[in-house]
Amino acid sequence: MTADGVINAVLLALAVVTAVYLMVALIFPERF
Repeated sequence: MTADGVINAVLLALAVVTAVYLMVALIFPERF
């Protein structure tokens, strides 16, 4: 695992979390 690999993994995880958060916010707007 190089530094670039770690950075790419972190960015990918952030992108996935953000996408899931936005989808949940769209489906359940009353919770936000």
